[in-house]
Parts: sequence; structure tokens; C-alpha cells
Amino acid sequence: MDWGVIILKKGLSYFLIFSVAIVLFGVSAEAKKTVLTPLDKRDWHVTAPQDSDAPLRDYAILYDAGGVDGALGVIGIPSMRTYRHIKCGVDLHNFPFSGSNAGNNNGTPDGKYLYVSDKGADTIVEVNLQTGWPERIFALPKPFGIHHSAALAPNGKYLFATGELTGKMLKLRLEDGATTVLDIPPAPSAPDYPDTSKDGKYVFSGNYYHSAVMVFSQDPFKLIKEIPVGKNPHGTNVSPTNRIVTVCDKLSATLSIIDVENLRVHKVIPVGAGPLHNQIDTLGKYDYISCFVSDSTSKVDLQRFQLVDEFPVHYRPGHNSLAPDNAYYSSQNKFSTGLFTPTGIVFAVNFELQDLDETSATYGKSVKIIPVDGEPHEGRMIFASYIQRWNTGKGQDLFEKGYNLGDVHVSFDNGPGIDSKTRPQLEPVHTADSKRYWIPRDDGKPGITKDGDVYVVRVKAFSYGYVPRFIHVPQGAKVRIILTNIDKAAGLTKNPDVTMGLAAAGYYGPRTMLIGVRGMSIVGEFVARKAGEFEFYCQHFCGPLHLEMRGTLFVDPKGGQASLGVGDYDEISRQETMLDETEHEWIVGTNKLMNTLNEGKEPTI
Repeated sequence: MDWGVIILKKGLSYFLIFSVAIVLFGVSAEAKKTVLTPLDKRDWHVTAPQDSDAPLRDYAILYDAGGVDGALGVIGIPSMRTYRHIKCGVDLHNFPFSGSNAGNNNGTPDGKYLYVSDKGADTIVEVNLQTGWPERIFALPKPFGIHHSAALAPNGKYLFATGELTGKMLKLRLEDGATTVLDIPPAPSAPDYPDTSKDGKYVFSGNYYHSAVMVFSQDPFKLIKEIPVGKNPHGTNVSPTNRIVTVCDKLSATLSIIDVENLRVHKVIPVGAGPLHNQIDTLGKYDYISCFVSDSTSKVDLQRFQLVDEFPVHYRPGHNSLAPDNAYYSSQNKFSTGLFTPTGIVFAVNFELQDLDETSATYGKSVKIIPVDGEPHEGRMIFASYIQRWNTGKGQDLFEKGYNLGDVHVSFDNGPGIDSKTRPQLEPVHTADSKRYWIPRDDGKPGITKDGDVYVVRVKAFSYGYVPRFIHVPQGAKVRIILTNIDKAAGLTKNPDVTMGLAAAGYYGPRTMLIGVRGMSIVGEFVARKAGEFEFYCQHFCGPLHLEMRGTLFVDPKGGQASLGVGDYDEISRQETMLDETEHEWIVGTNKLMNTLNEGKEPTI
């Protein structure tokens, strides 16, 4: 048999078939010529024969607080392309845009800044949206233990933040970092997600351990009352109409509706298992809730106060965000098991874009899903038109003269040490002054031992806790933490590789940031230079009771024992290790400005 002849014949046959196909396609294409739809009228969910399914320019931008990577993600909507990452610190959580709190969770931005809470470093970082760089670090009073800074006063001059790790609340003046700090009894107290009323009267914040929503007056800043809600409240949002507050009752599978006028619960709506966060549209018509356990987005009609729809997601949604025109919803999912190609020890999490247009053929469908860095928390969207083009020779005018955003003039002559001709380009540290490395799974007994002059701390992490929970080392000690994840794959999480972590908030945040995966141990080494009491927590979302994973690192001063009242807190509050020494002028606040606001004369309207 002549194989060469056979191969030649088959090759000629395939060529003829391919040629006929090209001719037929050409006739068909000629008979049905594709008409390109104008860019502003394209349905980007549908891949047309000759159109691109991703626009070259996006009409909106999603900013996300990247959690453990210490960076803000910048993602285009609807393309879901990642444009860049902005380095901000250690473990990022929530933020508001600067401007006004009018409207829904996105507020009414002025296009200048966002203020992101760094739980790992215990700071708030000011990021210039126009240059895309951090400009100032608000060094919060110590000890504080920030969780969220998502609440802005109506006049945009004050920020309200929760101190989840110490049971405190804080009001911060953005001009200079001056603060008022409140203690919230009784212990244990864990203030959680805050939001502000649109009229400047109230601050609402969940208290995770009290199963209540706390109500504060904005000026003077003081606690008015607690409103009992469902078990372990999480996301708390004020409606754009300022009439209601929506609260996710995580362990009650309900959404509590609080009447702002009467300050009491008006309605409780079953929404699905494990509701974590909710986003109200700009009209105050619908509320979209992420339900972690049921793998879904729930849609509630806020006029009829009832659940009207559910959309499946992949998998285990946490935070979420809405497009500024209500057309899209982004579900920030905690687990991505089996969805993506492995790229390292830690699996990527994902963002899933869902179509909210009720007239669209893809309404309620997931139209894009992308892997993302870190373990992102807050996401908020802004129209892309807010961001100016600085790199086309117009920088000088934008710096010195500002620009018009609609009928509002925006200028950048602000802040101590910052004027219209100075724009800092800061890169706060993520991890520093420490050493980390992976080893095979360590099966040593949990606890503290000595290896020469090194204090070896073996910590076992599981759902949902640590052994040991309390760690004491003397100030100045060399410390080696060996973190081992002893969890097992669980059906509840749909994740065979539950990732956990350990971060000691504040001074030791950038010195720990340990990530624990099953089958290996992570080792972190540092010197315990500063005395004090430091809460450590799991910074990788590991399941429904993730917030319960906490412990305490005590660095005891010589001849004493550290506590929230005993430690080097004035020194620590300066946050000097977050930036190079030459950049310390852009750190504002610190313990020097704690409780220096003139309450009752700090108008928030």
C-alpha cells in the first residue's frame, strides 16, 4: 500500500472541501451582510459574527478593595477587563467615593478620591482617582482595629468607621485626620458595616455580636440606641430615599427593614441562606442580596417588601456592587473551585457579572465571569467619564485650574502638605520587616516553645477558630509563627481546598499576613518590637462563620502584661513603617488628634 498516495489524495479532498466552504461562506456573507451596531447601542452579552464581544472603552469602572493583596482592583464594566492594581497597604476592606452620600451605595462621587479601610494595617488610605495613586494615609488612633470606612457625611467632610476588633466607633475629619472615638459596651462588641442617612442625622452600623443595628447621631457623634434585628447582622445600607435601612441577617436568612423615621424594624423578609451584603439601586426600588450558603443573588422589591427573583452564582457570593445606571450587578464570589486553571498555591476567586435589564434576553443571566487577585471585599462603580485624561499634555491645567464635572468645579488644592502643584505617588507596604516561607505540613503540638532565642508559636487553624487563641511573647523577642490549616474539605463550602490565614491587625499586620492552605504550613518570622494587644484574624474568607476566627497576640512589656491600655500605642499610631521616611509628611491623624473634634460644632450637612 502506497501511504504517500493515500495521504496526497486525502489532502486534496480536504482542500476541496475547505475551498467550497469558503465560497459558500462568501456567498452567504454577501447575501446577509453584517450591519455593525453603533457602540452605544450594542448588547455586549451577544457575540455578533463580526462585532467584538468586548468594547474597547468601558462606560463604567468597578473599583474593588482587594483584601489580602493590599491593592485596589480597577475593572472595566461591562468588559470585565482588569485595568490595573493600586497598591494601598495590607488587607483592604470597604470604602466610599469622595463627594456626597446622596444616592445608593455608590454615593454621588466628585471624581476626586476614595477612602479605603486597611484592616491589616489599621489605617484608612486616601486614593486619588484621577492619578490612580494613594496620596495620604490616615493613621487612626490606637488601639482601634478598623473594619470598615464605608460611611460618608452628606457634605463629604467626615468619615465614619467601625472598630470591629476593639468594639469602638470613629468619626474622622478628612481635612486633617482629627477623630472622635466611642467605646461600645457591653463586650463582646463588634461594630460592622456602617452607612449614613442622607440628611446628616444618623449613622447606622450593625453590631455583629449584639445582633443589633446601632444608631448614632452624626453631630454630635454619640450612640442613640440599638435596634434588635436578626442574628449576626452584616451588610447595612440606607436607601436613596432615606426612608429605610436594609440589613442582612446572616444567620437568620432574612433581610430586616428599619424605618428611619421611627427607628424600628418595619419588616423582616426571608431572602435565602446566608445573606451577607445588599445593594439598593439608585431609585430605591430593588435590593440585591448576596446569599453565601444558597449560592445566589436574591432580588427584593422594596415597594412591596417581598422577594421577587433569585439568580444562581458560582460560588459562595460575598460582597457585591451595582452599575451606576442599574444595568449590571457584580457578584464577588469567594470560591472558584474547578472554574479556573491553577496558577499557584492559592486559588483565584472571581467576579460574576449579571444582567439586570428586565427587557434584555439575558436578564438574570451571568454574562461574564473572571478570576481576580486577592480576596476582594467592597466593590463600587463609577461612570468612566468621571476620570480625566492627564497624559495628553493637559496635566498642568488639571493640576492648577481643576476641571468641570457637569455643573460642579473640581479642584485639588487640599490637604496638609498637598496643594494644586503637589500630587504624592505613594506605595504603602504590603508586607515588611519579616520573613515568610512554606514548609511541608507541620504536625507539632500547638502552643509556644523555645528554639534557642526564638519563640516558636505553632497555631492550628480550623473552621472557625485557632488553637491557641491567646499568644504571649515578650517585647523584643524573635518570633516564629508556624500556621497549619487542619480543616477538611466540606460540602458546605464546595471547596476542597479551604484557604485560611492569620493577620495581626495594626503594627504586626504587614509582619504577619500568613496564608494557610491544606497540606502545607506557612512560617512567618519577625521581631516583636512594639508592646501591646493585637487581635489576629482570618483574612481569607473560609466560610459562614469566618468573622468568628479571631485570637489575640500579646507582646508584653518588660515586667508587665500588655492590654488595650498597656502598650506602645502612641508610637504605633504614627504608622511610620507603612511608608518610606521621606514620605512621612503624608501620614495624618495619629493619637495626637484623637478626640480633638469639637462635637456639636462639626456640621455634617
